[in-house]
Amino acid sequence: MEERSEVGGSSSRSSPRDQRADKCLDLFFGSKAGALGPLGVLEKAMRTGQKVMVVTRHKSGIRGVCLGLVAAFDKHFNLVLRDVDERYTVLHKVAPEGEKETDRWKKKLKYYRRHVPQMLLRGEGIVLVSLGGENAGAKYFSRAETQMEQAQK
Repeated sequence: MEERSEVGGSSSRSSPRDQRADKCLDLFFGSKAGALGPLGVLEKAMRTGQKVMVVTRHKSGIRGVCLGLVAAFDKHFNLVLRDVDERYTVLHKVAPEGEKETDRWKKKLKYYRRHVPQMLLRGEGIVLVSLGGENAGAKYFSRAETQMEQAQK
């Protein structure tokens, strides 16, 4: 286990904002021992400034993958992420070729990516949270980018 500095003592973080975040984390988890379990992983990521990979879902499956820095979280896994790179999919309904008006629609999955400065993710839509540094989502991002390139051809 790693040792923590006391709330009023010297902290590894220097700015007042970081010291306030440390104080809030100490109040939430207690200042004696490191938190265990999934919330402890989020706490570690927040304290060290390590990027996390978050897999999100929608009503019928996996929506996408976000990679960013944890700014805040709560016990329901609501997350505030900063500097987020997101890869996600959207299911579009397209009329079949050659038919103008029809009751039958063809479903097409489109891949998108975007950068968001700050994002709030509701805990209900989170499937997986993983630590991994800069290349945490490289496997998932490269697969989505490959599928995006194939879809554009």
